[in-house]
Amino acid sequence: MFNLKDILEATGGTLQSGTPKMRFAGVSIDSRTLKPKEIFLAIRGQNFDGHDFIPQALKQGAAGVIYSAAEKTPKVKKDVASVYVPNTVMALGALARYHRERFDIPVIAITGSSGKTTTKEMVAWVLSAKYKVHKNHGTQNNLIGVPLTLLSIQSQHDLCVIELGTNRKGEIHRLTQIAQPNLGIITNIGPAHLEFLENIKGVYKEKIELVRNLVSPGIALLNKSDIALARLSRVKTRPIFFYGINRDCEFNATEINYKPDGISFLFNNSHFMEIRHCALHNVSNAMAAIACGLFFGLEIGAIRERIRSFDSPEMRLKEIRLGRCTVIDDSYNSNPQSLKQAIDVLCRHSQEGGRKILVMGDMMELGSKSQEFHAYFGNYISKKPIDILVTMGSFSKWTSESARKSGMRTEAIVHCDDYPKVLEFLGANVREGDILLIKGSRAMKMERIVSFMKERG
Repeated sequence: MFNLKDILEATGGTLQSGTPKMRFAGVSIDSRTLKPKEIFLAIRGQNFDGHDFIPQALKQGAAGVIYSAAEKTPKVKKDVASVYVPNTVMALGALARYHRERFDIPVIAITGSSGKTTTKEMVAWVLSAKYKVHKNHGTQNNLIGVPLTLLSIQSQHDLCVIELGTNRKGEIHRLTQIAQPNLGIITNIGPAHLEFLENIKGVYKEKIELVRNLVSPGIALLNKSDIALARLSRVKTRPIFFYGINRDCEFNATEINYKPDGISFLFNNSHFMEIRHCALHNVSNAMAAIACGLFFGLEIGAIRERIRSFDSPEMRLKEIRLGRCTVIDDSYNSNPQSLKQAIDVLCRHSQEGGRKILVMGDMMELGSKSQEFHAYFGNYISKKPIDILVTMGSFSKWTSESARKSGMRTEAIVHCDDYPKVLEFLGANVREGDILLIKGSRAMKMERIVSFMKERG
């Protein structure tokens, strides 16, 4: 994949040992999965330091090492390369960009406060009807995951579809420098990651970097149902297309019809489409995928079939029918925008004789707005047809208190400080026919509750 000369050129690193013609089968940041003849890049993370695993990587057969901790300069044999760089995360991105530029294929990049992964998967699913599509694995959407995705592009790939995530200023700019996307999709602008992005304006400024940094032909595809993004219809400096629900735009959905097993809608007043999901925002996600299909020359019939057969990713409003109850698993993450969407899905669900139960964990990274948003949802939930509210975590306690003050029955509200107490309550109280929505931020590990419900059956 790379020779040592390529690595030095891409990273601007300093050669400590090895010769420019030395070749490597690939780049690895994990000594546990490293393959012989790969070069090991030592990443420093919050909870680990890759430099500590250099000896293990060498035992695994690493043909070289890229490192940044001068005090941990590795001792290597003469036939093993060693390269010093000031920052290994930046070096990883530089190598990824170098590799991406070897391939003259379109890159579609997707960002937004919510819906990134589902939209990415749906776009890739539609385009794979005609093309060999490469994409992020799961949610590898940060300054490590995106470069690793790009480094795995191979000659057989026709397209690359990636999602870009951020929780700090400047990350989208850096990711677009690395990925060099030709088409950019923004799903929405909402109150997520406010701890470092501060407010909605900060979120907007960060996300819009995708549009600013597109490379030729530089097509932007934006959700016009989002107020902030709709304002960009006045911008004429680059080709911008809009999609939306009941909006005047290039790609629109009307005649929305909820069905027991999904939603049907009319695309551009001409073509009926169906999705296998009961979440309205997935119609928006489908519109982005339909637009991409048309941009890349797919027939509308083929697009219709792919949209209809698409299944949502795990842990994202995934409906699981168990023996006694139904679980809506939206446990991957949570922010105010996605929580409201999930609650609306639960409230639209109908199951004769069953109760609607919301199991809500904390929303993280909201900074000074944490109490305000958690309290807001207590009031919001109290006015919805939700029979039982179960909250878990220190922030969500504000939700249960607000729900009580807003008139929700005290006996319908249960707050748990930890995960075992949630399991204890659900184990004793879930009845035949109940519908449970399980939702919380990644740090809350709400999937443990989903696993418990599956085991109970």
